[in-house]
Amino acid sequence: MSQKIILNQQENTAGDASVAAQGFGRVDETPPPRFNPQTQQDEICAFFESNGFAVIEAAISPEEIRFLNDFIDRTQRDLPDAWGLGVKRKPHHRNQGLIFSQPLLDHPELDIYVRHPSTFPVASRLLGDQPRFAEFNFRETPAGGGKGSMNFHHDAVVEDRLLRKPYSPCDYLCAIHYLSDVGPDNPAFCVVPGSHHFETLKEAFDALGKDYREVPLRGPAGTCVLYDTAIFHTRLDGDGELPRRTWHQYYARGGWLQSSLPTTDRYMRAPTPVLTDWNLFPERLAMNPDPEIRLFFSHWNTAQGEWAASGFDSDVRAAMPRGHQ
Repeated sequence: MSQKIILNQQENTAGDASVAAQGFGRVDETPPPRFNPQTQQDEICAFFESNGFAVIEAAISPEEIRFLNDFIDRTQRDLPDAWGLGVKRKPHHRNQGLIFSQPLLDHPELDIYVRHPSTFPVASRLLGDQPRFAEFNFRETPAGGGKGSMNFHHDAVVEDRLLRKPYSPCDYLCAIHYLSDVGPDNPAFCVVPGSHHFETLKEAFDALGKDYREVPLRGPAGTCVLYDTAIFHTRLDGDGELPRRTWHQYYARGGWLQSSLPTTDRYMRAPTPVLTDWNLFPERLAMNPDPEIRLFFSHWNTAQGEWAASGFDSDVRAAMPRGHQ
């Protein structure tokens, strides 16, 4: 990768810019517990439901890490525009550094990763055993990219999260897999534990009081962070020189949840809305002969519906946002 990529600098609007470039500056480097996905599913779920995230150790093997890094190297070389390495970088590239938004569309060799045996079972459980595929992408914070000062934010949320009881299962879940080591000088995924119950970071700061913490999640390649998309999080800047590579997989919750109220069955939680209006699923997965896989890829947005109605026409795909990115 020869092109110099510099991160867009953001103003700290979510926290207090007078004390920190990101958030409220209350960074806690105490590492949270790490869990084994094979033997500690109960512990993962309990920690996740209390804190809004959980860290899984050695979620992918050295061979898988090597394969995915080789894939990134190859596609950055052969498909530079998809990554934002071409002449015209799109807004979603500028916000992330480098991102390949829809690698599944043309790369069936990645299909084995969408329900990875280390993380998918626990992700499914956290979504009430009704997981639906939402998004799969690769990202890189490039070496020498500077400090982006990304704001703390949450991803997609459903409004009733602030009122419903019980809260669980969550509406959306993301699994971030580290494909490179994340040490003290690398950019790090950073969360505010327990903040998924608040509408703004300021509300979380005021309500959590002394328990408010901004926790960077560091670890070797192969580490996975599962997080509720309602939790406030950011890419905490490192030294501005060292890079980071990640694989991000988002899930939505499908199915209709029966009311938990003792005297009525009228209230039901609907399946969560689609995560984005642009994400597409390839025909081999969306129309898979296996009904279990077909159901997993059934959370369609309008773009997907129109693409399927066209017979998965290549021109229709090309006209859509990120159709080849």
